[in-house]
Amino acid sequence: MITRTQYFCNAQRGATLVVALILLLVMALMASTSLQSNVLQLRMAANMQDETVAFEAAETALLYSEKWLSEQSEMPDLIHYDDWYTTSNEFVFDSSKSSLLKEKLGQLNSVSDWESKARLVTLFDANAAQLGRVDEQSRVTLEFRQYDADNKTVKGSYLGESGSGLFRQLSRSTGATGNSEVILVSEYRKRFEY
Repeated sequence: MITRTQYFCNAQRGATLVVALILLLVMALMASTSLQSNVLQLRMAANMQDETVAFEAAETALLYSEKWLSEQSEMPDLIHYDDWYTTSNEFVFDSSKSSLLKEKLGQLNSVSDWESKARLVTLFDANAAQLGRVDEQSRVTLEFRQYDADNKTVKGSYLGESGSGLFRQLSRSTGATGNSEVILVSEYRKRFEY
């Protein structure tokens, strides 16, 4: 009887080793799969955070340009898109007849041209600090779309040449890594009293 017991123990040692190795391989594959899933989730979260930073920076740039427009008591000086040059003081493009700026933005090779004509967000507010956590500082273009005169009379008296101007703002910003880019377009109406 002693020899039979030894015989069964020797025969099962190899089978136990094979089963243990197969289980170890299955556990390693499961761990590898879950690790890949976690890495993918981390990358997606980082990309979402980068896009959020870019969106907030572009939105901040729009707020600064809206604030600048709201502080203007008169219609800002307008310039045609083709007449603009680097040292121009005017930076509100006149698109009341046709939107050359919009047509230019539709062409992919004109992005660098737009960037050269767009203004940094710090131009709109002297107290504005440069935006942190972004790869490139936000840029904004302002485009004058149309002017709507009031031309109303109250009790027979003419109110004057008051009216409101419609402006299109285009803001571009990047995220912290520069991989995310957000372009926001907003319209702003400002009343001018003369």
